[in-house]
Amino acid sequence: VAMSTISDPYQPIERELKLTRRTLEMMNKRNKLSILTKSPLVMRDTDLFKLFNEIEVGLTINSFEGKEKQLIEPFTPSQKLRIDALKNLKEEGVKNYAFVSPIIPGITDLEGIIRETRDIVDYYFFEMLNLKAAGQKFQELLRENFPESYEVMNNDDKFWRFIREVMALIKRLNIRVEGIEVHRRGWKLMEVK
Repeated sequence: VAMSTISDPYQPIERELKLTRRTLEMMNKRNKLSILTKSPLVMRDTDLFKLFNEIEVGLTINSFEGKEKQLIEPFTPSQKLRIDALKNLKEEGVKNYAFVSPIIPGITDLEGIIRETRDIVDYYFFEMLNLKAAGQKFQELLRENFPESYEVMNNDDKFWRFIREVMALIKRLNIRVEGIEVHRRGWKLMEVK
């Protein structure tokens, strides 16, 4: 069971409504469960996570701070709070992972993310920005505020050069990666060898 790949199960209203918590309480604990969130509120349910036979909890990390965060993810918890949640999950014995997304060339500090989290996560999953799905408004925002990033995302040669650099970084830092989603002419999952 995956909670949640499109929307976040730990929206701010969850603090009050506890719908995710009640769902977890009612679930069959023998089911394999994977949770993905941007919220440190996930820590509230650690007691329930420990009841599952097989569970993993991921937090989306992308290194957006300052101007980038204000423009791209203005209402999300800070990276520090997300990384603290990953650390706490690890300390509680809950399998965890960093979902590094969206990766935007020139904005996302992959090496910084890895260095800051490598000792507190079980593995990584990477996802490039899906520029087409992001929509016209976001594309304009990227072009106006981050023209170099926009150029890499829209130029096949530069894009694939960037992907090769990402793969080289992963190999150099010797981390466990389950895959890289590359949204180029459709969806593509790249394996890291």
